[in-house]
Amino acid sequence: MNCNYCEWRCSLTRGEGRCRMYTFKDGVIQEKYPFTWSRCQAEEIEKVPIFHFLPDERILQLGSFNCNASCAYCMNASIAEPQQELATFVLQPEQVVTLAKRGQYKIIHFGINEVTVSLPSALKIAALARQNGILTGCSTNGFLTEEAAAAAAAAFDFFNLSLKSLQDSFYRQHLGLPTVAPVLRNIRYLAQHTHLEITTPITKDNEGEIPALAAWLASVNKKIPWHLFRLLPAHKLEHAAPPAVMTLVNTVTALEDKPYYIYIGNFVGSKWVNTHCRHCGETVITRLSDGACGARLQANYLKQDLCPHCGSRQDIVVEVNKCTA
Repeated sequence: MNCNYCEWRCSLTRGEGRCRMYTFKDGVIQEKYPFTWSRCQAEEIEKVPIFHFLPDERILQLGSFNCNASCAYCMNASIAEPQQELATFVLQPEQVVTLAKRGQYKIIHFGINEVTVSLPSALKIAALARQNGILTGCSTNGFLTEEAAAAAAAAFDFFNLSLKSLQDSFYRQHLGLPTVAPVLRNIRYLAQHTHLEITTPITKDNEGEIPALAAWLASVNKKIPWHLFRLLPAHKLEHAAPPAVMTLVNTVTALEDKPYYIYIGNFVGSKWVNTHCRHCGETVITRLSDGACGARLQANYLKQDLCPHCGSRQDIVVEVNKCTA
């Protein structure tokens, strides 16, 4: 029996798959560690980063462990590729929803590691959360199967998908994945079915791809927010020099075919984490880059979803109907 959650499609009849999180038992594919987590923490949605979906909302963030990739620069390698047994805990869907209600979190987010390796648990929590008027979202490397992407799009209200490169060779060398093709396919699909934001970690090895990446994303949908994440030395690339800030800025400034919203972050004091109206150019949201993932919202000048300067409607979700019952 082949696992159908990610494009490795591992044969589970021969043992555990690449992520070591699924097994074939009693004639079906099952999670080995259902509802088992390594992290449960409060966060701000901008720190995911998600900039265009319910700005300034607090989220309850859950992470499990292990991954279907092996990124050379992974900042969460101790969780994604643990070398020793992790301290974990079990939270059933009812407990997660109760925690969210108790803390008045409007959103549950699955992040820290790759959501695909614990997808059944995440989907069950998302279903119960929706029944209780709570939104859900996830971060993913996008290496899902078509069927898993469809199930996730139906369950989650937003995605941050990490597009590392357009080159198969980069994916093989730096992620241990054979091809970028499923990632590109899933971006096209998710862009049509849910709220999607893209993050691209930038190293010295892919910064030259920024123009091609920008043009490709613009061809999908220019409204997709794009986060350029300046990678710092980490994991197997702990001695690699990070990209120069001004090189990134100058490259982005010179782009011709590009998405409307490009953000540059992961360094202290970035001026490129604010949102500007694409019609009049005025600032509609200001954020503080504190050197970690994403940013912190400082001021939101929107009038509902309208620019306070020109009155045009913004490409930002400010309200969602959370009740489906």
